[in-house]
Amino acid sequence: MDIMLDSEDSLARIRARCEKEPYPKLLGIEVLEINPGYARVSMQFTPEMQNIFGMLHGGAVFSLLDEAFQLACNARGEVAVAQQVSVYFLAAAKPGANLIAEAKEVNATRKTALYEVLVFELEADGQSGRRLATAQAMAYRKGGELPFNENGELNL
Repeated sequence: MDIMLDSEDSLARIRARCEKEPYPKLLGIEVLEINPGYARVSMQFTPEMQNIFGMLHGGAVFSLLDEAFQLACNARGEVAVAQQVSVYFLAAAKPGANLIAEAKEVNATRKTALYEVLVFELEADGQSGRRLATAQAMAYRKGGELPFNENGELNL
């Protein structure tokens, strides 16, 4: 079932809210594209993101893919939250690498939606490079209008 409310209004409100969302700013996550059931975000691997081995911390990878996931599933205009996320870490990122996470809706019902989320390095020529992680993420659609206005302010 393809659920879509006023998509242009929803997308504008989500984009405005992204500008005010504090957590992704801590990691330098940037929104590249949002459409109903799809989102693409980026982040640069900085020294502050290293784990005890000097590699990119798994939490930073999860944060990047979770941002893409939340945007893709909420871009339909109704409140959706993560119900389950399974991540497979495939390769270590190179220090300083530009990372991309891309979330795509695979299946949707009235109450749930399944997403495939890929994280990969961006090559110097802008092409997709090595895949670093893949995830399956299930969203639970709570329903109801998104709780923020066109200026990105929460209406709680």
